[in-house]
Amino acid sequence: MASPFVVFVCLLIVLPQIQATSNPYNGTVPLQGCQIPCMTEVNLHLFLHQFVDGPNQPNRNEETLLQTSFPFGFGTTIVHDWTLTETTNSKDTVVARAQGVHVQAGLTKDNRWYMTHNIEFGQGRFAGSTLQVIGITAGLESGQWSIVGGTGQFIMAQGIISFTNHPASTWEDGIKELNIRVRYTNPQPA
Repeated sequence: MASPFVVFVCLLIVLPQIQATSNPYNGTVPLQGCQIPCMTEVNLHLFLHQFVDGPNQPNRNEETLLQTSFPFGFGTTIVHDWTLTETTNSKDTVVARAQGVHVQAGLTKDNRWYMTHNIEFGQGRFAGSTLQVIGITAGLESGQWSIVGGTGQFIMAQGIISFTNHPASTWEDGIKELNIRVRYTNPQPA
């Protein structure tokens, strides 16, 4: 016959295991009235228009805040308010704006601009919503930026923006074709 101490130790070891396997929430209990939110994925196809800073650029949508004398312009900081349209024509309806900064972050290479901005949608079903984006731009024919958050319709957003420099780009209008793939939590009604 097992001693009361052995029975007690066995219960201490076995009971938590039984309880964990019988709980569908794996040890966590949702708050009363809460449901598991659904994730939604959307793919957007837009064109970013960058009108570079510089003399004789009346339509520019960026401004140099800090110009440094380090090699490759390391530390140079530019604030931007780039426009996003549904076509390569910069005069088309602006559906969103990419507002943020880019910093020359390469001490051993030029054109290594670290970029962070909020894409704020002004038109369509996502009007008033934002995506928070980070990545490297300039000097790359194509690449990807990370979507690390969002607001409005894009609550808890995550995703990727694949970009390519579009052949219609000019010195005045640097056009990037954006393929935005974003997952976000559906807002729950109050």
